[in-house]
Amino acid sequence: MQNYCSNLKIYVYRISEDYYKASTAVKLYKLKVATRVGDPRKLRGKFIVLDPFSQKVISKDDISYNLNGILVVDRSWNKILEKGGEVFPFKFGVRRRLPIFIASNPINYGIAYKLSSAEALAAALIILGCIERAKEILSYFKWGENFFSLNSKLIIDYVKASNEKDVLEIEEEFIKDIQGR
Repeated sequence: MQNYCSNLKIYVYRISEDYYKASTAVKLYKLKVATRVGDPRKLRGKFIVLDPFSQKVISKDDISYNLNGILVVDRSWNKILEKGGEVFPFKFGVRRRLPIFIASNPINYGIAYKLSSAEALAAALIILGCIERAKEILSYFKWGENFFSLNSKLIIDYVKASNEKDVLEIEEEFIKDIQGR
């Protein structure tokens, strides 16, 4: 698993709609933790496209696709919502959404699902079983460690999840718990 995790490439496709200096994805590719791609259609191999509106949730089932990377689309949440949920118009890659996580970034702190690009990548890596890689990505942000604190129970459960059904059950149970408060 460690070899799988270290070989998994991290890609960023940036749609410049927000403040460049505040972009977590920009920071990741400047630090060479991620690779910026100009045209994601030219990527080789199979990869997950993180799409918050996909019907399918990311899970360890996706490892069987022999993935060689994860692509995050770096764009403004406000613009995505204005456009009715279209992340970008290209139709390629294995599209997956993340299950519930709570944002720790200063812009959307405490908001479920509204993660920064770095948080989204870390969440995807956590679910795929690549915890150390997720920690590395968030280590570049002052608030990164707080992501693990805010989501500690979810992370423990998601790491144990062996398939999509398990991930969905964990998400559903967490939502029921917070609605019951």
